[in-house]
Amino acid sequence: MKHLIYAFAVTCLLVTSLYSQEKEQVGSAYFQAVDEYKVKNYNKSIELVKSLLTDGKSSYEFYALLAFNYDKLNDFENSYKNMLEARKRKVDDEDLLQASLAILTRHKKWKPAIELAEKTIPLYPQNPEVRYFYALALSEKGASKTALSQIEKAKAGSPNDFRMLELEGKIYYNLKNYDKADVSLRWASSLNQNSAEIWNNLALVQESLFKTNKKLGKKSQANTYLAEAKDCIRKASDLNGESNTIKENSKRIVALNDL
Repeated sequence: MKHLIYAFAVTCLLVTSLYSQEKEQVGSAYFQAVDEYKVKNYNKSIELVKSLLTDGKSSYEFYALLAFNYDKLNDFENSYKNMLEARKRKVDDEDLLQASLAILTRHKKWKPAIELAEKTIPLYPQNPEVRYFYALALSEKGASKTALSQIEKAKAGSPNDFRMLELEGKIYYNLKNYDKADVSLRWASSLNQNSAEIWNNLALVQESLFKTNKKLGKKSQANTYLAEAKDCIRKASDLNGESNTIKENSKRIVALNDL
């Protein structure tokens, strides 16, 4: 679920502009390569695009498609190299800059992601995706408060994007602001009920709220949060029972007792 929005945008980027041209100009191989990408035959898609380049055909879409294929194969070097080639052919294009940030953050290249986002935001200040990737990179580098300000701006443009709320919740959790983390992650879970990571993170927040209320002697509130923490970690386990992190959290939370 996490990358469905990005995947849809990728497909539109690869196909829409070329459909305005005659198919014969680029050859059916490109459109076949897009189809191969969509069904996860990434190596075959790469082979088809490279055959076009060998034949002397060149377009920013070709390099973008290569970049997306290599990204799916977890080959950052070739992915980003081809994305740069695409951007040389369509300088400062919003979709390509956004896709570049997606690749950088997926491969945890936080510093270059921050640098690129800071160049991109003045060009496209209303783009919530760019601000989301910027906030993600900032949070990973410890700039939590700046990341939160960027998330607020991103949410203004995309208020029901669960990724924004999930990231916001994680940042508040790291800042030990459990009440705000609880609000953000509850909202995220209502928008995406099939994310094991969201349910796991919400369970951690509610576990912390249980412990906080326990220290304050608020027995009823503490027990309510504990029950919710156990319910959330159960949902996370049902969705991804193979995760060692979820297994460890589940074992600890389930062992906690009511007051």
